[in-house]
Amino acid sequence: MRLQLILFTFFIGLVGFCILPAGASVADVTQGSTVFVGEEGLILNPGVLAAGDTQVAWYPSGTSVSATTVPEATITVSSSPFAVTPVEFGSRTGVWYSYPNGVAKPTPHVAFRVEQPELNVKLWVYTPGGGQDATEYKIIAGDKLGFRMETNLYPIFNRPGVSASEPGIDIYVETSEGTTYSALYDDAPVPNAVPITNQHPKTAYAFVPVQPGATCVWDTGNPMYGVGKYSYYAYANVNGLKDVVGRIEGDAFTPPAQPTPTPEVPTLITGTGTLALDTTTGGIVQTDTILYDQAGFMDYVSIKKGTQALNTKAQRLTSLSLFAVGDPENIGPFPENEHPFSTCFVSPEQSSFSPSAELGIRISDNSAIHNLYWWNEPAGKWYAVDAEMDNNDGFLKAAITKSGYYMMTYPVIPTKATAEPTIPSEPTIPTESTALPTTAQTPLGFLGILTGLGAFALLKKK
Repeated sequence: MRLQLILFTFFIGLVGFCILPAGASVADVTQGSTVFVGEEGLILNPGVLAAGDTQVAWYPSGTSVSATTVPEATITVSSSPFAVTPVEFGSRTGVWYSYPNGVAKPTPHVAFRVEQPELNVKLWVYTPGGGQDATEYKIIAGDKLGFRMETNLYPIFNRPGVSASEPGIDIYVETSEGTTYSALYDDAPVPNAVPITNQHPKTAYAFVPVQPGATCVWDTGNPMYGVGKYSYYAYANVNGLKDVVGRIEGDAFTPPAQPTPTPEVPTLITGTGTLALDTTTGGIVQTDTILYDQAGFMDYVSIKKGTQALNTKAQRLTSLSLFAVGDPENIGPFPENEHPFSTCFVSPEQSSFSPSAELGIRISDNSAIHNLYWWNEPAGKWYAVDAEMDNNDGFLKAAITKSGYYMMTYPVIPTKATAEPTIPSEPTIPTESTALPTTAQTPLGFLGILTGLGAFALLKKK
């Protein structure tokens, strides 16, 4: 029922929002694809295993594979999540076959290929005569620089449906004072701040793209860059390989003196609709993150660095989505005496945040009172959430520890009676009474605001 609601609101265009694609990402593995030792959280798509198989088998190079050939190793695999663990696959690179039905076919069924991950990043200098490796080049102020990635990881970024927002190769430039750059100014007439993180090389040799109107990625003649020692490093920050491949160190150099730069250290990740979370294997968020909905910044979720973000399987949450729900009627009965005003969906559902994240929903009407509710799927009802209006920016804000549906409401005003109630006259006191006098009932006053179950901490006003 609820899935039909989401698809319905998407197709008729009631509200613009983003839905995570079903599959199609850096984690999706198709039949015959290359996977790398250390990758985790993968999804083996239909067809990777032959019908009826739950195992893969490995044979030494040169073996004639058939139903009668005994494999050197067999492993029972889960289609999701699938991990290419160093213990099981580290010493057995090459082709793995679907087993046993796959190897009984006239042409053995290749499930996937396993490779050891390799990554090298070189500083590149753009000269009037072309580009060259800057390893033996004496860099001076004004040189035009870039980065060349040499890696066998490019099959990851050629998997179906990989989007620009997904994790990739992260490059950073660091000064001797400890300032870290995740973007650099190029030599365009109006310099662009060129991101050097989240790179998706599609071939074995690839460059950080040069922006239109520029000839390089990094203009060392820009006055933002001054005297001091510069170095660079990189991570394969995708599918858990950051911890396996480790930090890729680059060369250091010292250009001639220039005015001392005062750049800001990257401390915030922002996105719209869907973004990739910078989380460790344990789900700890590494960078302050703000996700806005795609409908015009009406809602947001803010997650502080150090928050543990986990999915429904208690694994690290690698991405987050936020979109508006146009018609919440089919989610469940509305809270009693409340009128729904705005509903959003934080996805993936049933993910958790510890300590809490902050949800903000913009108030765009004139109602004096607004309440917030969270849909409890197992209980099949809406639960009130402690929330408070921030008069500085006009958002209703709440601390949330769970993803899912959130509805902002305002109280229903009772219908005014069409006639004034009759006021009873003073009762006559009888000399003897065998029953208590009946007390006249007066109309009920305005219903109080539902206070809910208080499952979340009240946010302080900013």
